Amino acid sequence: MADEATNRVDDMRREIVLREINQGALAGMQSGITEQAADLVLAALDRYDAWAAERLETRLARIAEAHSKDAANGGLTSGACNECGQPHPCPTYVWATASRDPLATWDPRDDEEAA
Repeated sequence: MADEATNRVDDMRREIVLREINQGALAGMQSGITEQAADLVLAALDRYDAWAAERLETRLARIAEAHSKDAANGGLTSGACNECGQPHPCPTYVWATASRDPLATWDPRDDEEAA
């Protein structure tokens, strides 16, 4: 199922690249695009996506680390977040560690258990 979704995204990206290049050709710009050239463009986009995802994961890890539980020598803790002082796990820690689109609009109530 995941492979099918990935193939659909890859096919859609290929169509977008070819369409944009062909629209440029129709607008009078020279274009000698081949399937090989489209593959090179798509490979570059894939490398960028992988790089961007790694940067995002690293950034979220740093945010989660900053919003860790307060701990003193000997393991004593107040149970509060180091960064914001709210009870741990604070909303920011939950946001940084939850599996969701980090660029999506977020409301702390999303993480409250249904009553």
